Amino acid sequence: MAGLIPQSFIDEVLDRTDIVDIISSRVQLKKAGKNYSACCPFHEEKTPSFTVTQEKQFYHCFGCGASGNAIGFLMEYERLEFIEAIEYLAKNAGLEVPKTTPRSSSIEKKQRNLYSILIESDKFFRTQLRQHPEAKSAITYLKKRGLSGKIAAKFGIGFAPNSWDLLLNTLSGEENQKLLEQSGMLISKPEEKKLYDRFRNKIMFPIRDQRGRTVGFGGRVLDDSKPKYINSPETPIFQKGRELFGLYEARKSLKAIPNIIMVEGYLDVISLSQFEIHNAVASLGTSLTENHLHKIFRYTPEIIFCFDGDDAGRKAAARALETCLPQMRDGFSAKFIFLPESEDPDSMIRKMGKEKFLDFLKTAIPLSDYFFDHYSSEIDTSTMDGKARLGKVCAVPLSKIPKGIFRQLMLSELSKLTNISEEQLQGILKQHSSRAPMHSEAHKSGESNQSEAIENRNNPVNMYSKKRKITLSPGKQLTALIINHPSLVNLVDDLEVLAKSDDDDIKLFLKLYNLLKANPDYKASNVFSYWSSLDENQSELETLKYLAASELYHPPAGTGRDDDKEFMEAVDHVIQSTFTSLPIIDQAKVLVSINQLNEQQVKRLHKIHVLLPDNDETSELKGVVKQRLVQLTQEDSNGNNK
Repeated sequence: MAGLIPQSFIDEVLDRTDIVDIISSRVQLKKAGKNYSACCPFHEEKTPSFTVTQEKQFYHCFGCGASGNAIGFLMEYERLEFIEAIEYLAKNAGLEVPKTTPRSSSIEKKQRNLYSILIESDKFFRTQLRQHPEAKSAITYLKKRGLSGKIAAKFGIGFAPNSWDLLLNTLSGEENQKLLEQSGMLISKPEEKKLYDRFRNKIMFPIRDQRGRTVGFGGRVLDDSKPKYINSPETPIFQKGRELFGLYEARKSLKAIPNIIMVEGYLDVISLSQFEIHNAVASLGTSLTENHLHKIFRYTPEIIFCFDGDDAGRKAAARALETCLPQMRDGFSAKFIFLPESEDPDSMIRKMGKEKFLDFLKTAIPLSDYFFDHYSSEIDTSTMDGKARLGKVCAVPLSKIPKGIFRQLMLSELSKLTNISEEQLQGILKQHSSRAPMHSEAHKSGESNQSEAIENRNNPVNMYSKKRKITLSPGKQLTALIINHPSLVNLVDDLEVLAKSDDDDIKLFLKLYNLLKANPDYKASNVFSYWSSLDENQSELETLKYLAASELYHPPAGTGRDDDKEFMEAVDHVIQSTFTSLPIIDQAKVLVSINQLNEQQVKRLHKIHVLLPDNDETSELKGVVKQRLVQLTQEDSNGNNK
């Protein structure tokens, strides 16, 4: 959806927005030097670790790692969607959101048409449930499951008759046919010249997004045949890894959502809602994703997973645990509960009633307990080698938890279970850490408390001492420098060598470098909004946010830093290391393409000429190298004669 609004307009909105005004109207900020500080609104804390940088228009929390621009803050704090946040800021700035660019209007029209055809499909299925002769079997089935007409209406339950082309013929016309096919409502077999309804003889459940728009369908058989459910295929408006069945209905029913109960089936969600438990959702035939969790934690701080107690349920719980770990910022929690054999939430709520079922949910296992139970299940922790093995086994998953109080508590618990000191465990975790080490590596141990972070922030020179210096890869160092000081990109033009690098950090640097070159007025806040609009590789966005916060750890201007010198030295280092890692043939091609070679490059070219093999593949290139060396010798001779 981000792509429907021109980036130029988003930039203008950000230019007219002061993040300090946006945040201060919701959080009490205090002036701290040139920045502002507060207790973080996204996790529990007593000592302020939340910083707002007016100059660069972004915020960063040293405790939980939350970071972003004004758009990101509103999305997180107010639980808004991207477009909703833009609309709010635009209105605040006296601007009207445009919808007129050719590309955006084309995409918007296509999506609008898909929404429209799904609305018509939704009406069709609901009409068939009321009117079609075959619907008696569907109604009988729903009544047998204990569902009322009221709850069926709330969730828009419908019926697809046992026909190959009833939907196709009802919503006839060439344009509708195309849209039905694009929305996944029809199955096409071009080789057989066949086009027919995807859903036949099924109970139909519309899948709605957060705004209540139908984006797809789930269909259930009327008996126990397999598969029980089929879902719409993915389309431009429907991605299974992003949507959750029942979330729209939960938001509509509840002003505040205390927690989300994650169940497996659509009927589980609907049955719980009928018993006045409105906070259940289900994934759409796919495993839990990070996008699911992002969406859930936008509306509630807690999720309770309901799994079957069999092997399949245990495996699903283990996968959910792994997905949860990177999202467990301070203030968020996850719990796990396993159902008795042959039971599901639907059957249990009908047997137990609401109150007993809620009491049952209170027995859910906290993520911390399930974590250690899961990883120690096949380890004898009564022995020394077992304790050592547990420490090693837990290191990788623990390193995925965002740095903060929760991770520290998990580390302390692991230390108790293994008798391995926290310091030693810290060393093991550092080896496996997969997150950008921005807000913790500035501390002595990597896990110092928040009060120390505040002290360091107020003393930037001390913070930049050898003990506390942030360690970054060369590519991340370059990225950190230009996202904090965009004008640095004007110091260098020739980075063609880096385009040949396979290093992800250098690739990210080049993407940011090219963006800043094309947009000289961009600040960090503009970069965040641009990356948000890409809808791909959002891990890059998180990295950029942490690197933007690196300036909070480095000394500002006037404390001994020379950004220009640091940048050029870093560029030279990266170019040199990238060049030497290239195959010798690529090295030769790079050097002969440079107009003026320095002394070191000339020496390297001589060496390459000797090392290049004599074969058909390299003969032409070797001739070009020789010709260039002759040219350089003549130029040197002429220079000496003068």
